[in-house]
Order: sequence, then structure tokens, then C-alpha cells
Amino acid sequence: MGSSSDNVKYEYRDHTADIMLHAWGDTTSEAFEQTALAMFNYMVELDSVKDETKTEHTIEVEGHDMNSLLFAFLDEWLFVFSTEFLVCKTFHILEFDRENWKITCKGTGETFDKKKHVSGTEVKAITYSCMEVKEDQEKEERGKTVIYTIVDI
Repeated sequence: MGSSSDNVKYEYRDHTADIMLHAWGDTTSEAFEQTALAMFNYMVELDSVKDETKTEHTIEVEGHDMNSLLFAFLDEWLFVFSTEFLVCKTFHILEFDRENWKITCKGTGETFDKKKHVSGTEVKAITYSCMEVKEDQEKEERGKTVIYTIVDI
């Protein structure tokens, strides 16, 4: 199931000159979706994105391990925002291939309009700094998969 601002499973943590995204989900796919949602909500208040105006975009990314896959996933969505000005409000991972480290994900939203949308803080880049994907966290209250990653602002 895709992510939306009605079912928030992320928070922001301060980090020197940057921001840490902390997201979680019942599955690794949901945790990835929530991390992308957190990044987009940091750049544009997603409550200002209307559900009835839908533009869809699908990405495919590859990595060589879980962290590189997360990096590629977030980096590609940041590229989509920066080049197409698409503000995604929902994400749905269609395929999560752990054998070949590939993800296919559909994002849905609308084109950024400064008259309509509330701008947040620009995310300049994704980093590997403090990046963690913790799976099967049975004792974690928030979800079975927990993600921490720092983005450069």
C-alpha cells in the first residue's frame, strides 16, 4: 500500500547543518515509501498537495546492497522533483527485488506551484552519512523496518 500524509510513519531529527530522516514501516517497502514521503514533505508541505490532481511517475533504481538501494531510491526521487517539479504525495513500491537489488516505484502528486504549495527547505543531496536500514526489529514499537538517513540541506 502506498504512503500518504494521513498515515505518517516518519519524523525529523536535527543533525549538524543537515537533517536526519527517521522512517519506519511494517515492511521494508513501506519504510522506503515513508522515507521518500518524509523527504518530499520536508521540501513542500504535502497538505498543500491536492489528491484530485494526479500526476504519476514511475522510477526504477538499482544498488548493490540495501544502503546503496536506499540512496539510489531517494536520489532518483530528488532528481524527479528537481527536474520535473513533481511533488509526490503518495508512493507505491511495485517491485522490491532483493536478489538483484532493484526497486520499481510509482509516485503520485502534482506539479509544484509556488502560488499553491507551501515551500519547505531545499534538499540538496542524499548522503550515506549515518545511513541505516534495520530490518526485522521485533522490539521496535514503530515498525519492523526502521530507516535512518541524513540529507544535505
